[in-house]
Amino acid sequence: MSQLTESINQMVALTSEEREIIEKAYKTVHIPKGAFWVEQGKRCKEVGFVVSGKLRFYYHDEDGNEITCYFITEGQFMSSFTSFLTNAPARENVVTIEDTELRVINQEELEALSVLVPKMHVFRRINAENLFISMEKRVNMLQSQSAFERYEKMLHESPDIILSVPLQYTASFLGITPQHLSRIRKELTK
Repeated sequence: MSQLTESINQMVALTSEEREIIEKAYKTVHIPKGAFWVEQGKRCKEVGFVVSGKLRFYYHDEDGNEITCYFITEGQFMSSFTSFLTNAPARENVVTIEDTELRVINQEELEALSVLVPKMHVFRRINAENLFISMEKRVNMLQSQSAFERYEKMLHESPDIILSVPLQYTASFLGITPQHLSRIRKELTK
């Protein structure tokens, strides 16, 4: 079983026939470090599953600053979901932080797959619920925790991100300046 079907199988039990159908429906894409998978203002046409690599979701605020929303790592599904579901231009950019391998499927193919494998409807609902929960946790974190608490939580929950992405991306994700993050890091090493 591939990473893709193993991940789906963790949420909905798949038969070997269903796994085979799913594997055939997704295509493999290799994206080099620093390349865009989704660009702000363009329509997102696919959902992707990260086989290897890391990506960063970010947008530009009214002052032109990059605001990091999420990091996506191996074993996660991703898309600019609002763009994908509504055919509207994406509000964010999705760029690779390192060489990345994705398994992707477009909307038409995903709908056809969901007819062939009805369990995909359940999987898509569960995935959407998990995305909503993640977004709710992020908003709560930004509104209720200090910068120090947010960094400690990230250090505990996602040390691989902190070790592998540039400081300015981590600071932006935490809602602070790189200088503030440097002070927090110094404070923790005392």
